[in-house]
Amino acid sequence: MVAIDAGSTVVATDNCVTTTIDGEIVLLNNETGRYQGLSGVGPDIWGRIQEPTEPADIVSALVGEYDVDRDRAATDVERFLETLAAEQLINVDTSPTP
Repeated sequence: MVAIDAGSTVVATDNCVTTTIDGEIVLLNNETGRYQGLSGVGPDIWGRIQEPTEPADIVSALVGEYDVDRDRAATDVERFLETLAAEQLINVDTSPTP
């Protein structure tokens, strides 16, 4: 499993098809044939990772928009992104930024 931390950069892969059904985003990985459903704040995060972004930026945005503690948001975002990475729905770059 890829370790995702605040200094990583993540971006959605282009090997999946998405659709929205009743506010839930459904992702189909074209390579694995597996589905993943995103609800709650998941669609918000998915929208943010359509361009390369750092998890810390996602956490800051969520803390600003939702009533959530920064540490809790950081933990939840990290777990969520690790799940997406395990399902091969995002690319993770762990190279240090210059």
